Amino acid sequence: MQVKFDFPGLCKEATAAGNVRWRVRVEGEKQRKITIPVGPEHSDFQEHYEAARLGEKLKKKKAVLPGKGSLEELREHYVEWMKNQVQAGNLSKLTFESRQRGLHQACDCRTPDGKSRMGEVSAAMPLAAFGHIRDSFGVRTGAAATCLKALRAAYRWGAQRGFPENSPVFQVENTHVSKGGAVAWTKEDKKKFLDCHGPGTMARRWYHLANDTAGRIGDIYLLGPQHEEFQGDYLLIAWQPSKRGSKPVMVPMSTELMFELAEVPEDATTYLLTERGKPFASSGSLDNRIRKWIIEAGLYTMEINEKGKEVKKATRSQHGIRKACAEEIAEQGGSVYEVMAVLSHGDEKTAAIYTKKFERAQLAIQAAERRKQTK
Repeated sequence: MQVKFDFPGLCKEATAAGNVRWRVRVEGEKQRKITIPVGPEHSDFQEHYEAARLGEKLKKKKAVLPGKGSLEELREHYVEWMKNQVQAGNLSKLTFESRQRGLHQACDCRTPDGKSRMGEVSAAMPLAAFGHIRDSFGVRTGAAATCLKALRAAYRWGAQRGFPENSPVFQVENTHVSKGGAVAWTKEDKKKFLDCHGPGTMARRWYHLANDTAGRIGDIYLLGPQHEEFQGDYLLIAWQPSKRGSKPVMVPMSTELMFELAEVPEDATTYLLTERGKPFASSGSLDNRIRKWIIEAGLYTMEINEKGKEVKKATRSQHGIRKACAEEIAEQGGSVYEVMAVLSHGDEKTAAIYTKKFERAQLAIQAAERRKQTK
């Protein structure tokens, strides 16, 4: 028997002996599949899966116990602690995944002499060692910044549990310069996407759900009929965002969204479904699908990946829709509190980022008018 998953081309198969076998179809070659040694729950799965999609087979890493007092031991203890915090509701799953990924990258970085991994080195590393980990990312300064953030969190936790105190990791310079994050969708972007994905498609359903709610991807893949409620004549979607410190959100459904949701099966627990009619397994699997929808709409650039292969990269994202919603509210004179209500922000500082831009523009216009009156 063959079972398909939300990772494109991934199949879980049962062998004649009753064992489980994971295989991945090579992208662009329907008849060619590569067997990988681990399933989706394994920490090395993503690496094996992505390589197989490109037609390469990686060897399974041998399990090696971390050395006493090593960076890898700090990572393993901290990851286990984070897992418990996620289960207790004290840490978001997205934060956990980001920190775990960053720590894995730090540990897998080769030492300057190339003979071993940084994970095997003592956690009591000098400043230069952390600089080496940062520089190993090359031009990927955003990924380097995420890795440093994860390292700092781990050392902050470890300082009270027998690992180095006052580590130089807090002194290493973050060389990443933010380019403004996600790109806000323009009216032209939205039209292009909707022209490509017609009524009744899951892509269009996702777009209207994201545009109406301005929600984070970590919440939107879980939204469903159970989150609907009436307030007077308005049909609302109400939920508590998972990000720590977020406030409850209640937003009215647009006519366009209600039309797209009319086809949701009665027994569905979520609005957004895979091609097999099942809820997305994670925000990551939905994000992969969103990128494909965006690329299909022509919103992409061509880039060379780490394997030297030319690939299409989506230039818009769900967070870009969220950003566009905030800018639209501010552009129409909306207050900081209106932005906070829609984006579930718990403080004014974050929401004010969007309103200040348009407040300054309005003040500049008013100032220009005053100058005209003096002439």
